[in-house]
Parts: sequence; C-alpha cells; structure tokens
Amino acid sequence: MAKRVFVWSVCAWLAFASVARAGDIVGTAADMSGGVLQAARVTVRNVATNQEVSTRSDAGGRFKVSNLAAGTYLVIIERDGFSADVRTIDIADGAAPVEIAARLVPGAVQMGVTVTATRADRDGLQVPLRVDGVTRDTLEAKSPESTGDALLLAPGVTLVGSGPVGVRPRVRGLDSTRLLVLVDGERLNNARTATDRSGTEVGLVDVQSVDRMEVVGGSGSVLYGTDALAGTVNIITNQARFADKLKLTYGFDGYYSSNEKGRRGTASLGISTPRFAFQVSGGGEAFDNYRAGAAAKNENTSAYFTSGQIKNADTIDDNFGFHFKAFPDPFNQPFSRASAVIPASSSTGNSLNVNTMVALGDSQTLQVKYLRRRIEDAGFPDFQAPMFFQQVSLPFNNLDRVSARYELRSVSRWFTNLKVSAYYQDQDRLLRNQFPVQYPVPSPGFFPINVYRLQILSDTEQHVMTPGLDIQATFVPARGHVLIAGAMACSDRSIDSRTSITQSTIIGNVGLGAYGPQANVFAVPVLSGGPTTTHPVRVPNSSFRDLGFFVQDEWDVTRFARIVAGVRVDQYRVTTDATTGYDATSLTAGAAPAINPATLPSAAGDSISRGALTGDLGVVVKVAEGASLIARYGRSYRHPNLEELLFSGPATVGAIAPNVTVKPETGDNIDVGLKVQRSHYTAGVSVFSNTYHGFISTEIVSQTPSGPLSQAINFSDVRIQGIEANLDAPFVLKPGVLTVFGTAALTRGTVLAGANPLTGASLAGTPQDNISPSKITFGVRFADARDRWWVEYSGRVQAKVTRVAPTLLNSPYLIAQDLEGLAGFEVHRLSCGINLTPRTGRVGLVFAVENLFDRFYREQFQFAPARGRSFTIGLHVRGL
Repeated sequence: MAKRVFVWSVCAWLAFASVARAGDIVGTAADMSGGVLQAARVTVRNVATNQEVSTRSDAGGRFKVSNLAAGTYLVIIERDGFSADVRTIDIADGAAPVEIAARLVPGAVQMGVTVTATRADRDGLQVPLRVDGVTRDTLEAKSPESTGDALLLAPGVTLVGSGPVGVRPRVRGLDSTRLLVLVDGERLNNARTATDRSGTEVGLVDVQSVDRMEVVGGSGSVLYGTDALAGTVNIITNQARFADKLKLTYGFDGYYSSNEKGRRGTASLGISTPRFAFQVSGGGEAFDNYRAGAAAKNENTSAYFTSGQIKNADTIDDNFGFHFKAFPDPFNQPFSRASAVIPASSSTGNSLNVNTMVALGDSQTLQVKYLRRRIEDAGFPDFQAPMFFQQVSLPFNNLDRVSARYELRSVSRWFTNLKVSAYYQDQDRLLRNQFPVQYPVPSPGFFPINVYRLQILSDTEQHVMTPGLDIQATFVPARGHVLIAGAMACSDRSIDSRTSITQSTIIGNVGLGAYGPQANVFAVPVLSGGPTTTHPVRVPNSSFRDLGFFVQDEWDVTRFARIVAGVRVDQYRVTTDATTGYDATSLTAGAAPAINPATLPSAAGDSISRGALTGDLGVVVKVAEGASLIARYGRSYRHPNLEELLFSGPATVGAIAPNVTVKPETGDNIDVGLKVQRSHYTAGVSVFSNTYHGFISTEIVSQTPSGPLSQAINFSDVRIQGIEANLDAPFVLKPGVLTVFGTAALTRGTVLAGANPLTGASLAGTPQDNISPSKITFGVRFADARDRWWVEYSGRVQAKVTRVAPTLLNSPYLIAQDLEGLAGFEVHRLSCGINLTPRTGRVGLVFAVENLFDRFYREQFQFAPARGRSFTIGLHVRGL
C-alpha cells in the first residue's frame, strides 16, 4: 500500500511539473481589497518578436500562460474599469515558473504600456522619457467634449483654441507643428498647416473612436522625423482583436452636454474569431454655440483704452500730421459683451471607423483601417463683432485616411519582427474669412480725403494629400540587445484654390473746414466699387517630401541598467509649381527696409533640399522593484513648412511675404526623472531643459505704402525648462477604494538670443511667449468594493502669467484678448458613475458637472472665453 501511495505521489508531482514548468507564467488578478477579478484579460507579449498569447482569469481570478521560450516578455493584466497592471518579466531556460499577484486599481490614470516612445510596446518604467497615457476607461469616466480636451489630462499639456472641435494641445510650451501628432503611429501633421496661426487638428479624430492616447515629452525626431520638438502625441483608435472563439461584439457611446445642447452618439459592431476580426463604428454630433461663465456679461474692455494700455489705431495717422477719432479702425475697438453665449462656436460632424485584421499564418497578420471624419460649419469662437472685426469659419473640414499594416513575427532567431505600413491621408478643408480693411485716400487736391472701407470675403480651400510608407524591422544581434531599424517616406501634396470677393464703400471724408481739417461721417456708406471676384493663391501648388532612415538599440547592460540610443538621417525636399494667381513680389514694392529678392521663390517653380542628422541617448536604472531613474539627451529638428516658406498675401495685420531662405529649427532636449509604480501608489517626477536654435516666427520686418509687411524668420534662440509630476495613491477601505490623485507642471521660457527686426533691440533674457507658468490638477475618487458605482471630485489651477514677452506687450497691435488671456484661474468638476452590470462592465452611466462654480475664464493665451458650467451625461454600452 505504501509503495502504491509513493508511486502515485511521484506521478502527481510529475504531472504538476508538466503543468507549471519553466517557461510558465502563473498568477492571480484581484482588486485592491483582494477581491478576485474574473475574466481579466492577460496578454503576454514577447518583446523581441511581438508574438503574443492572451488568456483570461477564471472564476477564482487565476490565470496561466505556458510553454514560453526564453526571452523578455511584457505582461499586461487589464479589466474594464481598472488601470492595467503592466510589468516586464525575463524567462530563462530551466528557470522556475514566474508567479504574479496583480492588484488592479479602479479608474486611475497610471503609467502602463507605451508604444510611441520606442515604436514597440514597452513597459513605461523601461523607457527614458516621460510618458502619460489616457486609457479608454479614463475617457469614459472624464467624458471630455473633444479629443483635444481629453489630452488636458496629461500634466505638461495646456490647451490651444476652444469649441467642440477646435481644441489642440500645447506640450511643454510648444504647439502646432512643433508638436508631432500621430494616429496609430502614423503622421497626422501635414506641411500646409500654419505654425503661428493654426495647428494639427486632433479633433479630426472623433473622441469616441479613440482607444487610448499617449503623450511623450521630449524630442521624437529620431523615430518620427520633423516636428517632434517638444513631444509626440499618439492617438490610438479602436482596434479589431482576435478571440479564442467566435464572438460578436457591439457597443454604443452617447454624450449630452447642457451648456451648448451638445449631442454625440457612436455605435459599433464587430466580429472576432481566432484568425479574423472586424469592427465598424460610426456616429454623429451636433453642438450649438456654447455659453461662457456667469461673469461673461460683465466683460468690458474700455478700461484698457482709457488707461492707454491699448490704443485703437486712427484712420488718419501721423503721415498727415493729425488724428481723427471719427473713423476708429475696426481692427481693435473697445467692446462690451452683451451675452454670455459665445458666437461662432457651434459645429456639426460625423465619423466612420472601419478596421479589420486577418491572420495570414501562425506568425503573419494583415490589418487594414479606414478613418473618415466630416466636420461642418465649425466657427472660430468670438471671431465676430464686436469682439473682433474679422469672422472666420470652416464650412467643411474633411479627413479620409486609409492604412494597411503587414506584420511578420519570428522571422529567424536574430531577425525577430518585420512591419510594413502604408497609408494615404486626404485632408480637404475650406477656410472662410470675412473682414473689412479701412484706409484713407487723398484726392489730387489733398482735401477732401476719402475714407474707404473694403469688405473682403475670401474662401480658401486647402487640399493636402499624403501617401506614406513605413518599414520597421526588429533584430536581436546579441544577448541583451533589441535593435529596431527602419525607413520612412511621406509626401504632402498641397493644392490651394481661393475665391476673393471685394466691395468698396466710402464711409466718410476729411475736408478743410473753417478752422482746419474736419471729419464728415456719412450716415449711409456710399458704394464706390465692386463686388469684384478674383482668384489669388496664397500658397502655390507644392510638395513637401521626407525620406528618413533610423536605427535604435535597446541594450540591457545589466539587470538594473538599460541604454536606449538611436540615430536618424533625413532628406527633405520642397518643390513648387508655377501656379496661376500666386504673386510673391508685388507685396514687397516700396518696402522700407527693402526685402531681399533672394528670399522670394521663383514664379516659374522652385526647389529646396536639406539633409538632417538627429540622435538621442537615454539611460534607465532600476533602483528598486517598480522604480526607475531615467536620463536622456535628444536632438530635435523641424523643417520649415510650406506656409512659412511660401505664404504670400494679406494677414490679420498687414501682409505676409514668403521666405524660402528660412532655416530649420533644431533643439537640444534633456530629460531627467524618476518613475515609481507600486501596488499602493504610482508616481513620477521629471525635469526637462530644452534649448531651441533658430526659432521661427512670423514678424514685421518692413513697412510698405499698404501697411506692415511680415516674413517668417529665424527669430531667436529659446530655452524652455520645467518640472512635471504625477501621483495616484489608492487606499483600501472596507466599503471600497479611495484614490487621491494629482499632477503638477511648472514651466519657464526665456529668449537666449534674438533682436526685434524693426528696432534692432536685443530680446536676450526676455520671457518666451505662450508659456503657462504652472498647472496643477488634483482630485479624489471613491469606488465601492463591488464595482457598482464611483464618485469623483477634481480641479485644475493655473497661475497668472507674470513673465510676458515684450513683443506682445509693446506691440502696436495689442488687443484686449491678449491681456485677458494672461489671467490665472481655477476650475472644478464633480462626477459620478454607475455600473449597471458590475460583473461584466457592459453598461455604464457617467454624470458630471463641468466648471462646477461657473467660472468665467480663458485658457491662457487664447482668444475666446472657455465654456461655463455644463451638466453632462455619458452612456457606455459594451457587449462581448
């Protein structure tokens, strides 16, 4: 009998050894209170090959992944409503099974997987850059009005623009084309976007099509080429996923906001099998004009003019030796706001997102995606009388984007992965401008002087088509090395068409009265000419091409130290066509000082070629389990775009002439920080110092008989420094989990070298423009132990801007909004969520009060006030 028991014991031991042997990962998934989490998704991905295995935890929260070869693996444990548990695990031949006890935190924003910082999925603790992620669960809980608003959750991000689709991010003091925006790892930026006056429109990706977003601080030029000076934003859309058996998925996301009667709804449907997955989602939205905070009706800018801080230009100026207030320049007049409703802030739109994935074999996949976005009648908030003399709108703004990605895994022992991606992006938008131009015209006898007002309506259609190709290969040349090498090619083809309708009226004159010149204002303007239709072109038909090659090595020097280094070579080429209606020379006639003819492009077509070499070096040191010290130096690069090189025509003030000699911006980016990710808290702090050379700005460089003339010039060298920090600390209580969270960003910008192009006065040591000195967010969230409901209170505080660029304060074209946008503010939010099916997380409702105390404020350096109090409702349905 004893012998039989011994035999059976040996057999049982051998059986267990075969179930959980070397190459196995086993563990449990639980919440912070220790309660098991059933159906948590566990993904184990080989870092070198990108081969992955997925499973789900059972009724007891247990999971197991077996038969893993020796190597480094990224393990991701996630469940709806919780932040993911992410860790990197090394498996060696003959080693014991690795055991994981995952504790998932409800609803917090945590460091996790990043794909943007290294072009491959990595644990955030192992990359030498600051990475802030916004997950789908966070988007659902925060219910942002737009994709741009959602990015505000990252510490170093402040907002540019306002309205339901016009919001864009500013990262570490820079925005527009100094910040690279990607969609699923592919460029959304295009070379037609104006750096000083607009930017990449993240609202072209509907927020309810977003799966997650990543904000990477620091130079991204080595991996992605031009534009990534301050950082990189990667918007990752919803993806089709394989399943272990046939599954039908469905979903619905709804949003309502009381402030502007905003409505948005998106439905999705998909099917998944072990070798095929398909998902389609689509929806629409409509937003009326929004209302600013309660004090909006009290806004009156007369005090700025009474004090002399702002001056309204006179129609008859010192060229004639006297002034007349009878004809105030419409560009900049005092105004008193009559209503809290912000005009020109409405829009409508719709979206469609289709993606499919096919397994071509055990190690090959093909993914095809199509993204369609239509935005109609989008206004520029407050660009309307009496707040401003000019009206600007987008009658339509359309994006079509199709891409295909082929991936081959485990090619050989040393050649572990190959990805080939191709995409085609087509952006077509119509920019409508309506504005008056006022000017005096002396008669042959000097008096009377007629005062004219020229009404201009211009429609500019900007059509940019971008094909792109990306090839990326992963190699393991030696133990401890993962080397990624690749090539990128893309070409922005820009074609503008413009219709300008002008009509001239005489609004009065200046005659010679009994006691000298006397103003006569006509009761009814007299038509003097027009309407006249012309077709001028501001940017000629042109192309911006980039061909780049890069290589990046991730070297695990020891168990505790990792080096990440890369280098990139780019060849840029800008070509222009002879374009009817494009005039680069007439604007410069009579300019004083004269404009150098070499700065102007040839009317017959032109070509500009430049090469660039960039590189970076980063170090990650594991100082304890779940804690890393990081340091990195990166060389950044931005080639001037088509707008800076070629734009020719009227602007808000005067006119702009092209400058094909303007040089690229370059930067030296230094980051140092600490990242900590423990079961009971997540924290990070980073310090950055970015020095930029040849900073490009469109500045007044000359005066002409028709007014001031500007050009894009290499205006200054700039240093921007700062500190960014975050903390998420959950506390387990008997009834649930209480999480305290917050972020902080302190930023300072200084001009190192530069001069006023008109006066020659040095700007060294003066503040850099558009720098918000501080941004602090804070909040507390309580989620009940059974995952049925949660409640959250949060706030954001930004300090007043006290370091103001003299080029702004001393500008003769200073307007009231420039000064109003310097004020500090605080804004609060109260929200709660109800999970109607807590075990599966299929149906949820989110109720929130945005701008709880109905503050009247502007996001800093912004023209229009921000949205006032709004009650919002979010509905989220998920079917598996």
